Amino acid sequence: MKADDAGAALDHVITQFNSYEDYLDSQITTQDLFYLENEEMARQLVELGFRGSGEVLKREEFETRKAAAEASRLSERTQQK
Repeated sequence: MKADDAGAALDHVITQFNSYEDYLDSQITTQDLFYLENEEMARQLVELGFRGSGEVLKREEFETRKAAAEASRLSERTQQK
């Protein structure tokens, strides 16, 4: 049951962000940017799991889930019509 809850939480995260970079940026703090002085480096640290909160999705997984969520949303819309 906990795996289902985690999956639902990640699906919510997927729908919240338009791009993978937005997803990574959401986990970067102003303090990270102050010390690193480089947004791309901060994103890489989040992607590698050194910074950020919780489990970080890889780009491929994010894009796969984003596509699945979009397909689900479109199928729901066509079913309603």
